[in-house]
Amino acid sequence: MTKRKALAFTLIAALFLPNTPILSNVAAAASSHKAKATVTATKLEEISINNLNQKAKATLNHVKEVIPDLKNYHIASIVKENVVTTSGPIERLEVILTSTPDGTTPDFGVVHVNASTGELIAVDIQNGLPSSKEVLGDEEAIKKGKEHLKLLFGKQAEKYKFSQIHSSTVQDNKTQILVIYTSPDHYINVTMDRVGKLKAIKKDIYPKTELEGKNK
Repeated sequence: MTKRKALAFTLIAALFLPNTPILSNVAAAASSHKAKATVTATKLEEISINNLNQKAKATLNHVKEVIPDLKNYHIASIVKENVVTTSGPIERLEVILTSTPDGTTPDFGVVHVNASTGELIAVDIQNGLPSSKEVLGDEEAIKKGKEHLKLLFGKQAEKYKFSQIHSSTVQDNKTQILVIYTSPDHYINVTMDRVGKLKAIKKDIYPKTELEGKNK
């Protein structure tokens, strides 16, 4: 692995740690199951935007368009990896976006996309949390989370139904809110800051029925 690739994966690990609140038993079990049995990267390839098909490009452009924070970010790197899931192998793109709005401290965004179908799998934004002490109530947070789903997934968001909501304290005693929505075959996590601004969204690409079977 080149130094550039090693740096990219070190960065990814650092990016995702702060946005991982304590989930319910179901979600925690799902995470454990994925780590142990269903995710293995067998091939890594660093590519450019020109190597993406039209579906993947369209998804990436859509994500940048509907999330204001990412509009002016530039692509720092794109890595394609073969990922084995319980639903079969897929090629997943990991796109790292970066910006330096103040000219000093960089902000980051990470987007995961199915390289073949253009399906959006996850978005993670690392650009700080607001200092406001106000926290959205549960009903407001659930509604706001669904709005984020509609922006990113359009009509597909209609199939996601509210399941659970959690609040957690992260670095510097700031609050983030996790709302879990379920569809017939998987679930999706929406993480927001205390005022409802999107921080991360992650689609679970592992069938719900198999996860339930593992937990019995």
